[in-house]
Amino acid sequence: MFRHMLILLALLTPMTAQAEWTRAESRNFIAYSEGSADDLKKRVADLEKFGLILQALTGAKRPREVPVKITVYFMRTTEEVQETLPFPTYGVAGYYNTTMRGPFTVMPRISARAPSDGRQRGLTLSAKAILQHELTHHFTFQYFTTAYPAWYTEGFADYAGAIEIDDANVVKLGLFLQDRAASLRTSEWVPLRQLMNPDPRKPGPGFAVYSQGWITVHYLNSTPEGRKMLNAYLTAISRGATFGDALKVFGDIDALDREVRAYSRRSTLDATAIRYENLDVGPIDVRPLSPAEDALLPIQISLSSGVAAKRVQSFADRVRDLARPYPDDPYARRILIDAEYLAGNDAAAMALADRWLATQPADPWANYFKGEIETSMLVKAKSTDDAAWAAARARIAVAMKAIPTEPRFARAYYESYSRRGMLPPATAQNALVDAMFLIPREGTLRYMVAADFEQRGMIDEAIATIGPLAFGIADETDREKRRRERVQEQYREAGEDIDRETPREMLVRLLAKKEAADGAKPLKPAAQ
Repeated sequence: MFRHMLILLALLTPMTAQAEWTRAESRNFIAYSEGSADDLKKRVADLEKFGLILQALTGAKRPREVPVKITVYFMRTTEEVQETLPFPTYGVAGYYNTTMRGPFTVMPRISARAPSDGRQRGLTLSAKAILQHELTHHFTFQYFTTAYPAWYTEGFADYAGAIEIDDANVVKLGLFLQDRAASLRTSEWVPLRQLMNPDPRKPGPGFAVYSQGWITVHYLNSTPEGRKMLNAYLTAISRGATFGDALKVFGDIDALDREVRAYSRRSTLDATAIRYENLDVGPIDVRPLSPAEDALLPIQISLSSGVAAKRVQSFADRVRDLARPYPDDPYARRILIDAEYLAGNDAAAMALADRWLATQPADPWANYFKGEIETSMLVKAKSTDDAAWAAARARIAVAMKAIPTEPRFARAYYESYSRRGMLPPATAQNALVDAMFLIPREGTLRYMVAADFEQRGMIDEAIATIGPLAFGIADETDREKRRRERVQEQYREAGEDIDRETPREMLVRLLAKKEAADGAKPLKPAAQ
């Protein structure tokens, strides 16, 4: 899972709601909070404004209302944020992820002081800045058509994430980030010719992409000449230039290195104030949750954030207890069957699906779950009954037709072929690709599309598909990788495949495969 957080230990305490939740929905967000309705509405309006600012800054084209919205959970404290995670944590002040259930973020409503690590005092973290950083990542992944190197994606996320918007729509851009500046003073400088020209086949600069990425983006945006060069650099990459060739727009890269390094020693940086006349956030509908929704919303968060495999049965038991008072509620029914299926309780999940279909035979979610559960049972039975496979597939097709923008349906339809040992037909492949573009930052789906292209001999397309994930995350040392793998094994999540190669490993393998077939060629970044 591609979370921007440091996993150090794990909390196992279940989250419990202590106040009634409120729900707000806008063009691009669905948000929940235990605060007041007015407070939630303002927070969602601010998120919509931030998206409009990103659109203006980048020139990206996006629809006024997206088919798959970001779900935002506003918790009262950072401790409650940490309680939503399936593993122990230390110092996590908020997180974002995209899963097959869609993009979501869990954030505190107030800022918090990060705990001291014994070496330096904890820094005050702005809850809004954390959220905006992650939403910038979501925005760039959704609307940028090219895989840019991590120094830029992380640097721009910090630069944009620090934006402040006041009630008069005056936007402060380029604010000073004390934590990044402190890191620059204590970390070894990585030459820009290395930082800005990553090769997935070689060890990378590690966490320098964050602090140096931020200061480099800030420096280049501080002057008209710098902005012109940065735009030329990004344009060159989007047109197919290698990362190394794109650096030529900066002229003497070593001179740029010296300028940025000197800039990084400043104790203050100039910010820019821009007033926007009109930031139309659109309608925002606010309502209280139903009793079933209020009782089960913590479960909804857990289903997205993950459930530890070793505790998934007790999790299903808990969901069963919470859902028992609402046997006919559609929301409760869907949450319960989702939990039973995640826990591997196929018989219980199937019984729920059958009862659902008995009263609502056309319901897309009921058909999806029954078809998905049937597929899982056929796999476990090693069935070769083509009629049974076709019947399961037909149910999933019903769901897809009813809700064509639901990624889980497209994946299940594709797997009704692939799990049978068949190469899925073009209809299934196209549906999978369409689903990937709905949630482009979801790693499993993107990996499946890349693997499908590879299976069909479409190596360039496979490289293009996996590239945004491979370049979009910080490099790992061998030691960091071993540690991550130990943590993943210890805190394996139910339904998670941790044995699959990483995006970086897949990209390196695909590049070697391409070079073996075509002869050595310079590495080119992958278009999304």
